[in-house]
Amino acid sequence: MLNISNRRECFFDSYLINEEKTTAERRLHKLRRRETIMEMNMPWEGNVCGYHCAFFAEGLWRMYYRCSQSGRHESYIAYAESRDGISWVRPSLGIVEFEGSRDNNLILDLKMFRELDYKGFDNMYVFYDENPQCKPTEKYKMLSMWVGHGALLLLVSSDGIHFEMSRTVTKDGEFDSQNIALWSPELGKYLCYYRGEHDGDKSTPVCDKSYTDKQAKALLDPEKMLLREPGAGTDTFMRDVRVIESRDFAEWSEQRRIEATGADLQFYTNCIMRYPRAPHLLVALPMRYVERKAWTPTYDELCGREARLRRMSGGSLRSGLAITDGLFMCSRDGYSFTKYDEAILPPPPENPESFVYGDGFALPTLIETPSDIPGADNEYTVLVNEGYRSELGPNRLVKYTARLDGFVSRHAGGEEKVIITKPFIYEGGKLFANIATSARGYAYFTLRCNAVEFTSYEVFGNSVDKQIHFEGNAVESLSGREVILEVRLFDCDLYAIKFDK
Repeated sequence: MLNISNRRECFFDSYLINEEKTTAERRLHKLRRRETIMEMNMPWEGNVCGYHCAFFAEGLWRMYYRCSQSGRHESYIAYAESRDGISWVRPSLGIVEFEGSRDNNLILDLKMFRELDYKGFDNMYVFYDENPQCKPTEKYKMLSMWVGHGALLLLVSSDGIHFEMSRTVTKDGEFDSQNIALWSPELGKYLCYYRGEHDGDKSTPVCDKSYTDKQAKALLDPEKMLLREPGAGTDTFMRDVRVIESRDFAEWSEQRRIEATGADLQFYTNCIMRYPRAPHLLVALPMRYVERKAWTPTYDELCGREARLRRMSGGSLRSGLAITDGLFMCSRDGYSFTKYDEAILPPPPENPESFVYGDGFALPTLIETPSDIPGADNEYTVLVNEGYRSELGPNRLVKYTARLDGFVSRHAGGEEKVIITKPFIYEGGKLFANIATSARGYAYFTLRCNAVEFTSYEVFGNSVDKQIHFEGNAVESLSGREVILEVRLFDCDLYAIKFDK
Protein backbone atom coordinates (compact mmCIF):
# COMPACT_ATOMS: atom_id res chain seq x y z
CA MET A 1 0.00 0.00 0.00
CA LEU A 2 1.38 3.43 -0.98
CA ASN A 3 1.51 5.92 1.88
CA ILE A 4 2.26 9.42 0.62
CA SER A 5 1.57 11.05 4.00
CA ASN A 6 1.58 14.80 3.27
CA ARG A 7 4.45 14.71 0.75
CA ARG A 8 4.17 16.55 -2.53
CA GLU A 9 3.79 13.97 -5.31
CA CYS A 10 4.90 15.17 -8.72
CA PHE A 11 3.83 13.37 -11.86
CA PHE A 12 7.41 12.89 -13.07
CA ASP A 13 6.90 9.11 -13.02
CA SER A 14 4.14 6.50 -12.67
CA TYR A 15 4.60 5.91 -8.93
CA LEU A 16 1.07 7.05 -8.06
CA ILE A 17 -0.62 6.47 -11.42
CA ASN A 18 -2.71 3.49 -12.54
CA GLU A 19 -1.48 3.55 -16.13
CA GLU A 20 -3.99 0.95 -17.34
CA LYS A 21 -6.93 3.18 -16.42
CA THR A 22 -5.38 6.61 -17.01
CA THR A 23 -5.98 8.28 -20.39
CA ALA A 24 -4.35 11.68 -19.74
CA GLU A 25 -1.05 11.74 -21.61
CA ARG A 26 2.32 12.28 -19.97
CA ARG A 27 3.79 15.51 -21.35
CA LEU A 28 7.36 16.81 -21.04
CA HIS A 29 7.70 20.60 -20.85
CA LYS A 30 10.85 22.10 -22.32
CA LEU A 31 12.88 24.65 -20.40
CA ARG A 32 12.48 28.25 -21.59
CA ARG A 33 15.61 30.17 -22.58
CA ARG A 34 16.01 33.65 -21.07
CA GLU A 35 18.92 36.06 -20.66
CA THR A 36 22.67 35.62 -20.17
CA ILE A 37 23.55 36.13 -16.51
CA MET A 38 27.33 35.62 -16.42
CA GLU A 39 30.05 35.74 -19.08
CA MET A 40 33.35 33.95 -18.49
CA ASN A 41 35.21 37.10 -19.56
CA MET A 42 37.86 37.53 -16.87
CA PRO A 43 41.51 37.12 -18.06
CA TRP A 44 41.79 33.84 -16.12
CA GLU A 45 38.53 32.49 -17.56
CA GLY A 46 37.84 31.96 -21.28
CA ASN A 47 35.97 29.78 -23.75
CA VAL A 48 36.54 26.40 -22.05
CA CYS A 49 35.08 27.19 -18.64
CA GLY A 50 32.91 24.36 -17.43
CA TYR A 51 31.65 21.94 -14.81
CA HIS A 52 29.92 24.77 -12.97
CA CYS A 53 28.00 23.81 -9.85
CA ALA A 54 26.04 25.93 -7.39
CA PHE A 55 24.16 25.51 -4.11
CA PHE A 56 22.81 27.55 -1.21
CA ALA A 57 24.75 27.29 2.06
CA GLU A 58 25.31 29.54 5.07
CA GLY A 59 23.30 32.45 3.68
CA LEU A 60 24.73 32.53 0.14
CA TRP A 61 24.43 30.91 -3.23
CA ARG A 62 27.91 29.58 -3.96
CA MET A 63 29.26 28.65 -7.39
CA TYR A 64 32.40 26.74 -8.35
CA TYR A 65 33.73 26.21 -11.86
CA ARG A 66 36.77 25.30 -13.91
CA CYS A 67 38.47 28.16 -15.78
CA SER A 68 40.31 27.53 -19.03
CA GLN A 69 41.03 29.19 -22.37
CA SER A 70 41.92 27.29 -25.54
CA GLY A 71 45.67 27.49 -26.05
CA ARG A 72 46.16 30.42 -23.66
CA HIS A 73 46.57 29.32 -20.04
CA GLU A 74 46.34 26.34 -17.71
CA SER A 75 43.16 25.45 -15.87
CA TYR A 76 42.08 26.84 -12.48
CA ILE A 77 39.16 26.44 -10.10
CA ALA A 78 37.18 29.60 -9.34
CA TYR A 79 34.47 30.66 -6.88
CA ALA A 80 31.57 33.14 -7.22
CA GLU A 81 28.66 34.01 -4.94
CA SER A 82 25.19 35.50 -5.05
CA ARG A 83 22.37 36.62 -2.77
CA ASP A 84 19.59 35.64 -5.18
CA GLY A 85 21.12 33.04 -7.51
CA ILE A 86 20.88 35.42 -10.47
CA SER A 87 23.34 38.29 -9.88
CA TRP A 88 26.80 36.79 -9.27
CA VAL A 89 29.97 38.47 -8.01
CA ARG A 90 33.55 37.26 -8.12
CA PRO A 91 35.11 38.10 -4.74
CA SER A 92 38.78 39.01 -4.66
CA LEU A 93 40.22 36.19 -2.55
CA GLY A 94 43.99 36.71 -2.79
CA ILE A 95 44.72 32.97 -2.90
CA VAL A 96 46.05 32.16 -6.38
CA GLU A 97 48.46 34.27 -8.43
CA PHE A 98 47.52 34.89 -12.07
CA GLU A 99 49.86 36.92 -14.29
CA GLY A 100 51.50 38.52 -11.26
CA SER A 101 48.34 39.39 -9.32
CA ARG A 102 46.21 37.72 -6.66
CA ASP A 103 43.26 40.06 -7.24
CA ASN A 104 40.95 37.36 -8.52
CA ASN A 105 38.36 34.77 -7.44
CA LEU A 106 40.57 31.70 -8.00
CA ILE A 107 40.82 29.12 -5.20
CA LEU A 108 42.97 26.35 -6.73
CA ASP A 109 45.75 26.06 -9.29
CA LEU A 110 47.99 23.20 -10.40
CA LYS A 111 50.96 24.41 -8.31
CA MET A 112 49.05 23.33 -5.21
CA PHE A 113 49.01 19.75 -6.53
CA ARG A 114 52.59 19.23 -7.66
CA GLU A 115 53.14 16.45 -5.12
CA LEU A 116 50.13 14.60 -6.58
CA ASP A 117 51.48 14.75 -10.16
CA TYR A 118 48.26 16.43 -11.20
CA LYS A 119 47.89 16.72 -15.00
CA GLY A 120 45.12 19.33 -14.98
CA PHE A 121 41.64 20.16 -13.73
CA ASP A 122 39.42 18.25 -16.12
CA ASN A 123 36.36 18.49 -13.87
CA MET A 124 35.20 19.15 -10.35
CA TYR A 125 32.06 19.30 -8.22
CA VAL A 126 31.46 20.86 -4.80
CA PHE A 127 28.55 20.30 -2.42
CA TYR A 128 27.64 21.34 1.13
CA ASP A 129 27.30 18.28 3.34
CA GLU A 130 24.10 18.45 5.41
CA ASN A 131 24.68 15.15 7.19
CA PRO A 132 24.45 15.95 10.93
CA GLN A 133 27.40 13.60 11.54
CA CYS A 134 29.69 15.40 9.09
CA LYS A 135 32.94 16.75 10.54
CA PRO A 136 33.08 20.58 10.60
CA THR A 137 36.33 20.45 8.61
CA GLU A 138 34.56 18.56 5.81
CA LYS A 139 31.31 20.54 5.44
CA TYR A 140 32.33 21.51 1.90
CA LYS A 141 33.37 18.55 -0.22
CA MET A 142 34.97 18.75 -3.67
CA LEU A 143 35.23 15.79 -6.03
CA SER A 144 37.81 15.98 -8.78
CA MET A 145 39.14 13.56 -11.36
CA TRP A 146 42.83 12.82 -10.64
CA VAL A 147 43.94 13.26 -14.22
CA GLY A 148 46.43 10.64 -15.33
CA HIS A 149 45.87 8.38 -12.30
CA GLY A 150 42.40 6.93 -12.89
CA ALA A 151 40.99 7.98 -9.53
CA LEU A 152 38.34 10.22 -8.00
CA LEU A 153 39.80 12.53 -5.35
CA LEU A 154 38.10 14.18 -2.38
CA LEU A 155 39.13 17.66 -1.23
CA VAL A 156 37.55 19.19 1.88
CA SER A 157 37.01 22.62 3.41
CA SER A 158 35.38 24.17 6.45
CA ASP A 159 34.66 27.54 4.78
CA GLY A 160 34.09 26.65 1.11
CA ILE A 161 37.13 28.68 0.03
CA HIS A 162 40.27 26.94 1.30
CA PHE A 163 40.38 23.29 0.22
CA GLU A 164 42.90 20.60 1.05
CA MET A 165 43.44 17.08 -0.22
CA SER A 166 41.70 14.41 1.87
CA ARG A 167 41.57 10.96 0.25
CA THR A 168 40.73 8.86 -2.79
CA VAL A 169 37.04 8.01 -3.09
CA THR A 170 37.33 5.27 -5.71
CA LYS A 171 39.43 4.08 -8.65
CA ASP A 172 36.66 1.98 -10.19
CA GLY A 173 35.35 4.20 -12.99
CA GLU A 174 36.14 6.56 -15.85
CA PHE A 175 35.40 9.92 -14.11
CA ASP A 176 35.71 11.93 -17.36
CA SER A 177 32.65 14.02 -16.51
CA GLN A 178 31.12 15.98 -13.63
CA ASN A 179 31.18 13.50 -10.75
CA ILE A 180 28.39 14.26 -8.27
CA ALA A 181 27.87 13.28 -4.65
CA LEU A 182 24.98 14.10 -2.32
CA TRP A 183 23.64 13.29 1.12
CA SER A 184 20.09 11.92 1.15
CA PRO A 185 18.38 12.24 4.56
CA GLU A 186 15.45 10.25 3.16
CA LEU A 187 17.69 7.29 2.27
CA GLY A 188 20.12 7.86 5.15
CA LYS A 189 23.23 7.60 2.96
CA TYR A 190 25.53 9.30 0.49
CA LEU A 191 25.20 8.61 -3.20
CA CYS A 192 28.05 9.29 -5.63
CA TYR A 193 27.44 9.34 -9.40
CA TYR A 194 30.17 9.28 -12.01
CA ARG A 195 31.06 8.26 -15.56
CA GLY A 196 31.14 4.64 -16.64
CA GLU A 197 31.19 2.85 -19.97
CA HIS A 198 29.60 -0.27 -21.42
CA ASP A 199 29.66 -2.04 -24.79
CA GLY A 200 27.24 -0.82 -27.41
CA ASP A 201 24.42 -3.19 -28.27
CA LYS A 202 24.06 -4.40 -31.86
CA SER A 203 20.59 -2.86 -32.02
CA THR A 204 21.80 0.58 -30.92
CA PRO A 205 21.88 3.11 -33.82
CA VAL A 206 25.42 3.94 -34.86
CA CYS A 207 24.97 7.67 -34.04
CA ASP A 208 24.38 6.73 -30.41
CA LYS A 209 27.66 4.81 -30.16
CA SER A 210 31.26 5.98 -29.88
CA TYR A 211 34.44 4.41 -31.16
CA THR A 212 37.71 4.32 -29.31
CA ASP A 213 40.19 6.88 -30.65
CA LYS A 214 42.23 4.08 -32.21
CA GLN A 215 39.23 2.64 -34.03
CA ALA A 216 38.02 6.05 -35.14
CA LYS A 217 41.41 6.83 -36.69
CA ALA A 218 41.40 3.50 -38.51
CA LEU A 219 37.88 4.13 -39.88
CA LEU A 220 38.50 7.74 -40.93
CA ASP A 221 38.05 8.64 -44.58
CA PRO A 222 39.53 12.17 -44.68
CA GLU A 223 38.38 12.91 -48.23
CA LYS A 224 34.73 12.20 -47.52
CA MET A 225 34.91 13.43 -43.90
CA LEU A 226 33.24 10.36 -42.47
CA LEU A 227 33.89 7.33 -40.37
CA ARG A 228 33.26 4.21 -42.40
CA GLU A 229 30.74 1.71 -41.08
CA PRO A 230 32.51 -0.55 -38.57
CA GLY A 231 33.26 -4.09 -39.54
CA ALA A 232 33.07 -7.19 -37.36
CA GLY A 233 35.07 -6.85 -34.18
CA THR A 234 35.13 -3.05 -34.18
CA ASP A 235 35.02 -1.77 -30.63
CA THR A 236 32.21 0.60 -29.69
CA PHE A 237 31.27 1.94 -26.31
CA MET A 238 28.48 3.83 -24.59
CA ARG A 239 29.03 6.43 -21.87
CA ASP A 240 26.84 5.72 -18.85
CA VAL A 241 26.38 6.64 -15.17
CA ARG A 242 27.65 4.54 -12.23
CA VAL A 243 26.64 4.90 -8.59
CA ILE A 244 28.22 3.96 -5.28
CA GLU A 245 26.84 4.52 -1.77
CA SER A 246 28.25 5.14 1.69
CA ARG A 247 27.06 5.84 5.23
CA ASP A 248 30.16 7.84 6.21
CA PHE A 249 31.85 9.02 2.96
CA ALA A 250 34.75 6.73 3.81
CA GLU A 251 33.66 3.16 3.06
CA TRP A 252 31.91 2.79 -0.28
CA SER A 253 29.88 0.03 -1.91
CA GLU A 254 30.74 -1.69 -5.16
CA GLN A 255 29.78 0.43 -8.15
CA ARG A 256 26.78 -0.40 -10.29
CA ARG A 257 25.31 1.10 -13.43
CA ILE A 258 22.09 3.06 -12.94
CA GLU A 259 19.00 1.65 -14.63
CA ALA A 260 17.02 3.97 -16.89
CA THR A 261 13.85 3.46 -18.88
CA GLY A 262 13.77 4.10 -22.62
CA ALA A 263 16.49 3.69 -25.22
CA ASP A 264 20.15 3.04 -24.38
CA LEU A 265 21.65 6.51 -24.84
CA GLN A 266 24.99 8.08 -24.00
CA PHE A 267 25.12 10.25 -20.87
CA TYR A 268 27.95 12.78 -21.00
CA THR A 269 27.01 14.27 -17.64
CA ASN A 270 24.52 13.01 -15.06
CA CYS A 271 23.39 16.28 -13.36
CA ILE A 272 21.58 14.43 -10.52
CA MET A 273 20.17 16.38 -7.57
CA ARG A 274 17.51 16.23 -4.83
CA TYR A 275 14.28 17.90 -5.85
CA PRO A 276 13.72 20.87 -3.47
CA ARG A 277 9.90 20.79 -3.33
CA ALA A 278 9.78 17.01 -2.89
CA PRO A 279 13.19 15.95 -1.54
CA HIS A 280 12.28 12.26 -1.50
CA LEU A 281 12.71 12.51 -5.29
CA LEU A 282 15.94 12.76 -7.23
CA VAL A 283 15.79 14.60 -10.54
CA ALA A 284 18.45 14.87 -13.24
CA LEU A 285 19.19 16.95 -16.34
CA PRO A 286 21.85 14.75 -17.99
CA MET A 287 23.60 15.85 -21.15
CA ARG A 288 22.97 13.40 -24.00
CA TYR A 289 25.83 12.77 -26.43
CA VAL A 290 25.06 12.09 -30.12
CA GLU A 291 27.92 11.30 -32.50
CA ARG A 292 26.93 11.22 -36.17
CA LYS A 293 29.61 9.55 -38.23
CA ALA A 294 29.54 11.45 -41.54
CA TRP A 295 29.57 15.02 -42.82
CA THR A 296 26.36 15.55 -44.78
CA PRO A 297 24.82 18.57 -46.53
CA THR A 298 22.93 19.32 -43.32
CA TYR A 299 26.24 20.19 -41.65
CA ASP A 300 27.00 22.56 -44.54
CA GLU A 301 23.77 24.40 -43.75
CA LEU A 302 24.38 24.74 -40.00
CA CYS A 303 25.73 28.06 -38.76
CA GLY A 304 29.39 28.01 -37.81
CA ARG A 305 30.40 25.71 -40.69
CA GLU A 306 34.00 26.96 -40.99
CA ALA A 307 34.64 26.81 -37.24
CA ARG A 308 33.24 23.28 -37.21
CA LEU A 309 35.64 22.26 -39.98
CA ARG A 310 38.58 23.86 -38.18
CA ARG A 311 37.82 21.85 -35.05
CA MET A 312 37.83 18.69 -37.17
CA SER A 313 41.05 19.51 -39.03
CA GLY A 314 43.21 18.00 -36.27
CA GLY A 315 41.83 14.55 -37.05
CA SER A 316 39.10 14.45 -34.39
CA LEU A 317 35.89 14.35 -36.37
CA ARG A 318 33.74 14.13 -33.25
CA SER A 319 34.69 17.70 -32.29
CA GLY A 320 32.68 18.83 -35.33
CA LEU A 321 30.13 16.07 -35.79
CA ALA A 322 29.10 15.42 -32.19
CA ILE A 323 26.08 17.33 -30.82
CA THR A 324 24.65 17.30 -27.30
CA ASP A 325 21.39 18.25 -25.61
CA GLY A 326 19.72 17.85 -22.21
CA LEU A 327 17.28 15.19 -20.99
CA PHE A 328 15.13 14.78 -17.87
CA MET A 329 15.13 11.84 -15.44
CA CYS A 330 13.83 11.12 -11.95
CA SER A 331 14.34 8.43 -9.32
CA ARG A 332 13.02 7.44 -5.90
CA ASP A 333 15.76 5.04 -4.83
CA GLY A 334 18.83 6.54 -6.53
CA TYR A 335 19.35 3.52 -8.77
CA SER A 336 16.32 3.17 -11.05
CA PHE A 337 15.45 6.23 -13.14
CA THR A 338 12.48 7.15 -15.29
CA LYS A 339 14.10 8.73 -18.37
CA TYR A 340 12.46 10.82 -21.08
CA ASP A 341 14.12 10.42 -24.47
CA GLU A 342 12.68 13.70 -25.77
CA ALA A 343 15.05 16.60 -25.05
CA ILE A 344 13.93 18.96 -22.30
CA LEU A 345 16.90 21.20 -23.13
CA PRO A 346 17.41 21.15 -26.92
CA PRO A 347 20.14 23.23 -28.59
CA PRO A 348 19.26 26.93 -28.98
CA PRO A 349 18.06 28.23 -32.36
CA GLU A 350 20.80 27.89 -34.96
CA ASN A 351 23.60 30.39 -34.52
CA PRO A 352 27.40 30.15 -34.87
CA GLU A 353 27.65 28.65 -31.36
CA SER A 354 24.76 26.18 -31.31
CA PHE A 355 24.21 22.56 -32.35
CA VAL A 356 27.66 21.71 -31.05
CA TYR A 357 29.38 19.40 -28.59
CA GLY A 358 28.61 21.23 -25.32
CA ASP A 359 24.96 22.22 -25.74
CA GLY A 360 22.59 21.16 -22.97
CA PHE A 361 25.18 21.41 -20.16
CA ALA A 362 23.00 22.33 -17.16
CA LEU A 363 24.21 23.01 -13.63
CA PRO A 364 22.94 20.45 -11.09
CA THR A 365 20.86 22.92 -9.13
CA LEU A 366 17.35 24.43 -9.16
CA ILE A 367 17.08 28.03 -7.98
CA GLU A 368 13.62 29.29 -7.02
CA THR A 369 13.28 32.83 -8.39
CA PRO A 370 10.47 35.39 -8.85
CA SER A 371 8.47 35.35 -12.06
CA ASP A 372 8.78 38.18 -14.57
CA ILE A 373 5.01 38.62 -14.13
CA PRO A 374 4.33 40.66 -10.97
CA GLY A 375 2.27 38.67 -8.47
CA ALA A 376 2.64 35.35 -10.31
CA ASP A 377 4.06 32.22 -8.69
CA ASN A 378 7.80 31.76 -8.41
CA GLU A 379 9.56 29.58 -10.97
CA TYR A 380 12.75 27.57 -11.18
CA THR A 381 15.89 28.97 -12.75
CA VAL A 382 18.23 26.47 -14.36
CA LEU A 383 21.70 27.75 -15.30
CA VAL A 384 23.05 26.40 -18.59
CA ASN A 385 26.57 26.67 -20.00
CA GLU A 386 26.57 27.89 -23.62
CA GLY A 387 29.22 28.78 -26.19
CA TYR A 388 31.63 26.04 -25.10
CA ARG A 389 34.87 26.19 -27.14
CA SER A 390 33.50 29.12 -29.13
CA GLU A 391 35.88 31.03 -31.41
CA LEU A 392 33.81 34.20 -30.96
CA GLY A 393 34.56 34.81 -27.29
CA PRO A 394 34.22 33.36 -23.79
CA ASN A 395 31.46 30.95 -22.96
CA ARG A 396 28.65 32.02 -20.64
CA LEU A 397 25.90 30.98 -18.25
CA VAL A 398 22.37 31.47 -19.56
CA LYS A 399 19.19 31.51 -17.50
CA TYR A 400 16.52 28.97 -18.40
CA THR A 401 13.25 28.73 -16.49
CA ALA A 402 10.69 26.07 -15.63
CA ARG A 403 7.42 26.07 -13.75
CA LEU A 404 7.72 24.76 -10.18
CA ASP A 405 7.06 20.99 -10.49
CA GLY A 406 6.68 21.73 -14.18
CA PHE A 407 9.04 19.32 -15.92
CA VAL A 408 6.27 16.78 -16.60
CA SER A 409 2.48 16.96 -16.46
CA ARG A 410 -0.54 14.80 -17.13
CA HIS A 411 -2.25 16.56 -20.02
CA ALA A 412 -5.68 16.73 -21.65
CA GLY A 413 -6.37 18.84 -24.72
CA GLY A 414 -9.71 19.40 -26.45
CA GLU A 415 -11.09 16.07 -25.29
CA GLU A 416 -11.75 15.11 -21.67
CA LYS A 417 -9.22 12.69 -20.21
CA VAL A 418 -8.90 11.01 -16.84
CA ILE A 419 -6.17 10.30 -14.27
CA ILE A 420 -6.78 7.39 -11.91
CA THR A 421 -4.34 6.62 -9.15
CA LYS A 422 -3.33 3.42 -7.46
CA PRO A 423 -4.79 2.94 -3.95
CA PHE A 424 -2.91 5.08 -1.41
CA ILE A 425 -3.09 6.57 2.07
CA TYR A 426 -2.54 10.24 2.86
CA GLU A 427 -2.53 12.52 5.90
CA GLY A 428 -4.19 15.92 5.99
CA GLY A 429 -7.36 17.93 5.81
CA LYS A 430 -6.72 19.88 2.61
CA LEU A 431 -5.76 18.99 -0.96
CA PHE A 432 -3.64 21.27 -3.13
CA ALA A 433 -2.78 20.86 -6.81
CA ASN A 434 -0.27 22.36 -9.23
CA ILE A 435 -2.59 22.92 -12.18
CA ALA A 436 -2.99 25.04 -15.32
CA THR A 437 -6.15 25.27 -17.45
CA SER A 438 -7.38 27.40 -20.30
CA ALA A 439 -10.38 29.69 -19.91
CA ARG A 440 -12.68 26.81 -20.87
CA GLY A 441 -10.49 24.14 -19.30
CA TYR A 442 -11.36 22.39 -16.05
CA ALA A 443 -10.60 19.58 -13.64
CA TYR A 444 -12.79 17.64 -11.20
CA PHE A 445 -11.15 15.71 -8.35
CA THR A 446 -12.93 12.67 -6.91
CA LEU A 447 -11.79 10.83 -3.76
CA ARG A 448 -13.13 7.27 -3.40
CA CYS A 449 -12.97 5.06 -0.32
CA ASN A 450 -15.02 1.87 -0.54
CA ALA A 451 -18.59 3.06 -1.16
CA VAL A 452 -17.84 6.64 -0.11
CA GLU A 453 -17.19 9.20 -2.87
CA PHE A 454 -16.54 12.95 -2.79
CA THR A 455 -16.18 15.14 -5.91
CA SER A 456 -14.71 18.64 -5.85
CA TYR A 457 -16.19 21.80 -7.27
CA GLU A 458 -15.02 22.65 -10.81
CA VAL A 459 -11.36 23.70 -10.75
CA PHE A 460 -9.87 26.15 -13.24
CA GLY A 461 -6.97 28.60 -13.20
CA ASN A 462 -3.17 28.49 -13.26
CA SER A 463 -1.39 28.11 -9.92
CA VAL A 464 1.34 25.91 -8.46
CA ASP A 465 -0.56 25.49 -5.17
CA LYS A 466 -4.28 25.77 -5.81
CA GLN A 467 -6.56 24.44 -3.07
CA ILE A 468 -9.12 21.94 -4.28
CA HIS A 469 -12.46 22.53 -2.54
CA PHE A 470 -15.00 19.86 -1.62
CA GLU A 471 -18.20 20.17 0.37
CA GLY A 472 -17.76 19.83 4.13
CA ASN A 473 -14.68 18.12 5.53
CA ALA A 474 -14.37 15.48 2.80
CA VAL A 475 -10.56 15.46 2.65
CA GLU A 476 -10.11 15.34 6.41
CA SER A 477 -12.70 12.55 6.80
CA LEU A 478 -10.69 10.19 4.55
CA SER A 479 -7.26 11.00 6.00
CA GLY A 480 -5.44 7.80 6.99
CA ARG A 481 -7.78 5.59 4.97
CA GLU A 482 -7.15 3.80 1.68
CA VAL A 483 -8.39 5.94 -1.21
CA ILE A 484 -8.27 6.21 -4.99
CA LEU A 485 -8.13 9.64 -6.59
CA GLU A 486 -9.74 10.25 -9.98
CA VAL A 487 -9.20 13.52 -11.85
CA ARG A 488 -11.19 14.43 -14.97
CA LEU A 489 -9.33 16.96 -17.15
CA PHE A 490 -10.19 19.12 -20.15
CA ASP A 491 -7.64 21.50 -21.76
CA CYS A 492 -5.59 21.16 -18.63
CA ASP A 493 -2.17 20.19 -17.25
CA LEU A 494 -1.86 18.66 -13.78
CA TYR A 495 1.71 18.67 -12.42
CA ALA A 496 1.53 17.64 -8.77
CA ILE A 497 -0.72 17.13 -5.75
CA LYS A 498 -0.16 17.57 -2.02
CA PHE A 499 -2.30 16.83 1.02
CA ASP A 500 -1.67 19.29 3.83
CA LYS A 501 -2.07 18.76 7.58
